[in-house]
Amino acid sequence: MPIALDLEDTTAPTPELWELYTDGESGPEGVGTGLLLTGPNKEEHTYALRFNFKATNNEVEYEAVLVGIRLAKEIGVKKIQTYVDSYSVSNQINGSFEAHNKGMQAYLALARSLVREFNDFQISQIPRSQNKQVDVLSKLAALTFNHLEKKVLVEQVFKKSIKPSQLTDVVEEAEHCWMTDIIEFLKTGSLP
Repeated sequence: MPIALDLEDTTAPTPELWELYTDGESGPEGVGTGLLLTGPNKEEHTYALRFNFKATNNEVEYEAVLVGIRLAKEIGVKKIQTYVDSYSVSNQINGSFEAHNKGMQAYLALARSLVREFNDFQISQIPRSQNKQVDVLSKLAALTFNHLEKKVLVEQVFKKSIKPSQLTDVVEEAEHCWMTDIIEFLKTGSLP
């Protein structure tokens, strides 16, 4: 169940809702996070961030949320719905679970102090299957990619590099077989 930290001033116009999806990845090759911040006009801010420090899965899930919240604040977001696939992080921030160790308590305290700066903040836990886009980004960021530049551009390509006519294989048979008449028809249009 999401928590709504509603600190909205009723005299001010209602800000438009933004959505933040986050995911963290911690593994032997590295630590990374994926973020997708979507505005009310469907504009997207997508990030894959690699962290140069070791972190547990819960720590990196918190790091993902914190980076996303800071990004949202930086661009002036006032009302935000956050989606994470971490059951623990979501429930700790919304108050359903307590953080037991000092590290998680520190992350929780920081997260709660940051979300108070929004007019409206909600966080919900969603299944991993609904968080695939940022899951892929977090895995990309967690992998070792020292050989890449800081920016990796992604471009959509809509046509193959070769023409369809280049895809046909020419089969040459030494003697007459069942394909010979078909091939002759395709080449010349003459019926057998």
